[in-house]
Amino acid sequence: MSRDPGASERAPLGSLDALASPPWNPWPMPEVVSTTPSTMVDVERRAREGAPEGTVVVAEEQTDGRGRRGRTWESAARAGLWWSLLLRPRVSADRLGWLPLVVGLGVARGVDQATGLAVELKWPNDVVVGGRKLAGILAERLADGAIVVGVGINVDHRPDEMPAGGTSMRILGVEPDRAVLLGHVLAHVAEAYREWIDGVDPREDYLALSATIGQDIRADLGDRSVEGRAVGLGASGELIVSRADGTRLSVTAADVATVRPTT
Repeated sequence: MSRDPGASERAPLGSLDALASPPWNPWPMPEVVSTTPSTMVDVERRAREGAPEGTVVVAEEQTDGRGRRGRTWESAARAGLWWSLLLRPRVSADRLGWLPLVVGLGVARGVDQATGLAVELKWPNDVVVGGRKLAGILAERLADGAIVVGVGINVDHRPDEMPAGGTSMRILGVEPDRAVLLGHVLAHVAEAYREWIDGVDPREDYLALSATIGQDIRADLGDRSVEGRAVGLGASGELIVSRADGTRLSVTAADVATVRPTT
């Protein structure tokens, strides 16, 4: 996305000194860059160079931010929080499907603490308010087993800067200090991640914030789509869909839309 003409009116990211204490510490302090094509690419490069778990790059602007399925994430300068995190989870392969959900849980908790917004989690990787996307999460596994998680949070976007179906904290009437917001979010992500690594089951906490479970949905699987009711999460965090014929389908990766009944 081109540089936002209103960026000069938006304050730069402030101090992140609060992250020098637990639960973020002992992970390294985040690195803040003014602009980059993609924080995902930046952290992937640092991972290849041997960067430790907990390495974070935060960008004031991304010019080629990544979304799911090759989409571009719109990253207006100083309007949001765009960051990527390096994780090296030592868990069994069958548990890895939970990772983006666990990060989403941490993001939701941090946003709630900083703003009081009634956030929900749309499976598998969106944080929503009133059904509109406030934040997105993307997890990509590297060759050595490390995982880079990218997060974009819409903070100060104006309505004309938002894609269809999106929202921002400004639009919702909340204008948090971005540094304070990031501090809360990263601290909660670290806490949720470490609990999960230690064997805590995130299912109950995730379901309490779910905007998907119990809804009639359509899941786009790429080569086909299926419809049914989202009834739960499987052992690996997959979505369980009950179809009209009584069969159940486990969905591990898909774009999911709520199907609203016609009136």
